[in-house]
Amino acid sequence: MTMTANKRKRVFGDKVQFKSLSCAPVNELGVVYLFGVLHETFDYQIESIQAGFPDCIARRKIGSNRWEEVRIEFEFDSRSFVSHGHDPEGVDVIVCWKHNWRECPGDIEVIELSNLLGEAEQIDMQIKTKKKLTAWQEYCRQKRLEGHDFAEIARRWKAERPHER
Repeated sequence: MTMTANKRKRVFGDKVQFKSLSCAPVNELGVVYLFGVLHETFDYQIESIQAGFPDCIARRKIGSNRWEEVRIEFEFDSRSFVSHGHDPEGVDVIVCWKHNWRECPGDIEVIELSNLLGEAEQIDMQIKTKKKLTAWQEYCRQKRLEGHDFAEIARRWKAERPHER
């Protein structure tokens, strides 16, 4: 079998400097990859990733020796959740590059990676050993245990610690 060259040129996102990623995602697969790189930053443990809805089953710590299951859907932009015909009852979190679904139900947490990549780049610079959590990770863990969603945690972090941006 002969491999044929694709005449279409590849499309790249803006340049970023984060771990093994040199360009911003331009599709859902890029979002999946970036979340895979960052999942520990968001204090998630991934149980499975699949092609069917929801894309990912993970768990996050909610207390001492207590974890909750989290159903995650990956989208390049959050509005695609609707165009793909997904049921909002079947998901807890949407991880996307751009959050542009204004009518997103309030009980669905949205993690917009494009807004957080700058913070993630700083986190990467701070990590010296795998065992030690950064100030950002400790803050996220504490606020998650208090019941805050990630968007609110990111807003609070930026407001309370502007010198660490």
